[in-house]
Amino acid sequence: MGRGAVLEYSKLLQGQATKRRGLTVTSVLAACLAITQVHAQPVGTEAAERRTKEATQQAGKAVAADDDLMAAAEALPPVTFSQVLESPDDPAVNLRYAQDLILKGNVQLAAATVERILISYPDADSVRLLYAILLYRMDVLDDAAAQLDILEGRSTDDAVLKEVARYRKLIDERNRPIKRSAAVSIGMHYDSNRNAFPDRGTFLIGGTPIQGTTGEVDDFGHVVIAATDMRMDTKGQQLQEIFADAAVLYDNQVEIDELDVRALLLNGGLTYKSRFGTLVPGLHAALIELDREKYSRDYAVSLRGERPILNSKVAAYAEIKAGWRKYNNTRNLPFAREQSGQYHELTVGGRRALDNRTLVHGALSLNSVDAINFESYESYEIAVDFTRILPADTFLTGSVTIEKQFYQGPDPFITQQTRHDLDTTFNLTYGIPVANLTEHLGESFVSPPFLEDVVLTVSAEYQNSNSNIPNFDYDNFRGQFLLNRRWDF
Repeated sequence: MGRGAVLEYSKLLQGQATKRRGLTVTSVLAACLAITQVHAQPVGTEAAERRTKEATQQAGKAVAADDDLMAAAEALPPVTFSQVLESPDDPAVNLRYAQDLILKGNVQLAAATVERILISYPDADSVRLLYAILLYRMDVLDDAAAQLDILEGRSTDDAVLKEVARYRKLIDERNRPIKRSAAVSIGMHYDSNRNAFPDRGTFLIGGTPIQGTTGEVDDFGHVVIAATDMRMDTKGQQLQEIFADAAVLYDNQVEIDELDVRALLLNGGLTYKSRFGTLVPGLHAALIELDREKYSRDYAVSLRGERPILNSKVAAYAEIKAGWRKYNNTRNLPFAREQSGQYHELTVGGRRALDNRTLVHGALSLNSVDAINFESYESYEIAVDFTRILPADTFLTGSVTIEKQFYQGPDPFITQQTRHDLDTTFNLTYGIPVANLTEHLGESFVSPPFLEDVVLTVSAEYQNSNSNIPNFDYDNFRGQFLLNRRWDF
């Protein structure tokens, strides 16, 4: 339990140093959110304080060994600074306090607290590993490497040595000014209503209901995603990083070839630290083909501001994006060009970690699309999602997105009514390393080395488009699996 807890904090701290930016393709590209700002619930009642003291007394009996110390700290409720002052020499109380500081994002004070514990317990390898990780997080790389040297020279625990090797690699990578990575995802998806056939089975043409003939068409698709990114550390205090990334998507439908998708996504930008917070200006481009025909070109600029609020309990952000989309008519979509025009997006949101395994995120977006009259609309969108780290390096993510669209005028070809849509999407994704699955195949099965870093994700998604125009009133269920592999170099 003790070393496992340290490994979870290792993942937490690594996640705090990782930021993902850029465009995504809905229902295809999924990202695991990093746990950034976390907090512990305060002990606010006398009963809770009494339980804390009782647990502290019980935990104090089990600090002779390294694992006992970590287990004792994990058994305690959240600890306040006043409780540390009451028991300054209790290692379990101090370690629990350091863990709570980590959850709040106060890495520097947590490192000082852990260092004080090591003075009295220099042989506590799990505590020393946590100290090395904190030093790495603060960019004190030489001291972090020195702590790893101590651990490597005496520790025999495989889990600790594995983390030592991992953080040595991370230190080497951080010392390089330019960092690169590549990722590949391969899989399949199934859609119950790939052709978006209306729920009521009718279409309006000139205001007259016409009965549809095809019905809902389900279909399978093969998906391949390849991505690469580059980040350059400027070593500056204000201009901190320049980044760029690119992704290629290929989605081949088995039956409905006109919905075969090929896409190229490009992003670039920089990270600037100001006294008001972190600013991230960016450039974005997306080129999409349908059935091997040019369908759309999307070019945009954005500015994102990030700043912790509410005593660093919430990582808040605001982003504004302005872009221009150009659509081309195709054989199957002869009027696509009518959607061309400018668009603007304003998003505010925040992330908050409930503990070192659970992150929740919420955002509110206001969108404006300026195209031909009946293709122009204003909308607002509410999105809530979570990420939960599960045992054995598995994880679970889920999201709910609701968007209300108000179109500016009617499409006379369809009806004289002005269109109003309410789109709702639910998504649930489970991820597991493939190596975890191969362990159940028996001792005689030797897992190939290339499977060690492959992660399997399985997703279920339900989309409902509720419209006052029957042509756009439909729902669809999608099931998908992807095999994902990432390389850092």
